[in-house]
Amino acid sequence: MKAISFIINTNLYIAFAAVCLTVASQVQLGMHPQLQAYLAVVFFASLLDYNAHRLIIVRSKPDAFQTEKYQWSATHLPLLKMMLVFAAAGLAGTLLLTGLKILFILAPLALLSLLYSLTVSGKLKRSFRLHKIPFLKTFLIAIVWTSATVLLPGMLSDHSPGISQVLLVAIERFTFIFAIAIPFDIRDIKTDSLSAINTVPVALGEKKAIQISNGTLLLSMAIAVLHYQQQNLVFIIPAYLFSAAATLIFMNSHKLKKLPLYHHGILDGCLLLYGLLISISFFFQLN
Repeated sequence: MKAISFIINTNLYIAFAAVCLTVASQVQLGMHPQLQAYLAVVFFASLLDYNAHRLIIVRSKPDAFQTEKYQWSATHLPLLKMMLVFAAAGLAGTLLLTGLKILFILAPLALLSLLYSLTVSGKLKRSFRLHKIPFLKTFLIAIVWTSATVLLPGMLSDHSPGISQVLLVAIERFTFIFAIAIPFDIRDIKTDSLSAINTVPVALGEKKAIQISNGTLLLSMAIAVLHYQQQNLVFIIPAYLFSAAATLIFMNSHKLKKLPLYHHGILDGCLLLYGLLISISFFFQLN
C-alpha cells in the first residue's frame, strides 16, 4: 500500500498515464506505436507540472495540511522537492534529444498552467485573475492534456496525419479528459467556492455537473465510433468503448467514491486504462 501511495502522490502514476495516452494517440492517428524521444518529454513535463503545482499550493497555503488533496505533499516536502529536481533534470535532458521545436507546443501550456497555479495560490492576483474566468479550471486541464498527448505525436512523428484526423482525435481526447475532470471539481467544490474559482459544479451544482460529465463522455464515445469506422480503424472502437464505459461506471459508483484513492487512483487510472487498451488493440488487429 505504501508503494502505491508513493507512486500516486509523487505523480509518477499520472505521468505514466500521460505517456500511455500519447502512445494511444499514435495509434488513433493511424501510426505504428513507437518509443519516441518526445514520450520522455511528456513524462517529465507532466511530472514537473503536477509536482510544481503541489509545491506552489503547499508553500502558499498553510491550511494545505488540513486537506486530503495536499496532505501527503505537505508532510513530504523534501521528497516533493527531490521529485521536482528529478523532473526538471529529466525534462532538460530529453529536450536536448528532441530539439527546440517541441518547446513551441509545451512552453505556452506550461506558462498558462503556472500562471493559473500562482493566481489560485494567492500570488499575482492583482495582475492575473485567471481563476475568475468561469469553468476555466476544467477547460484548462482538458486543453493542456489534449495538446500534450495529441498535438505532439501529430506534429513530431514521421507519419503526417491529416488536419481533420488530428482534430477528431483532439476532440475525442478533450471530451474524455473534460468528463473525468468534473468529478475532481465536485470533490473540490467547497474549497473552490471559498477561493472564488467558478468551476462547473460550483456554478451549476453537483447533480448537473455529473450529468454534463456523463453527457460529455457519451459524446466522446459517439464521435469515436463514427471516426474510426470512416478511417477503417475499427479495431480501436472496442478498446475505446470499453475504457469509456468503465470510466462511466467508475464516475457514477457511490461505493467507489468512498474509497481513499478514488480520485487519484481510480479516476486517474481511467486515463491509464484508456491509453493501454488502445495501444494494445493495435497489436491484436495484426493477428
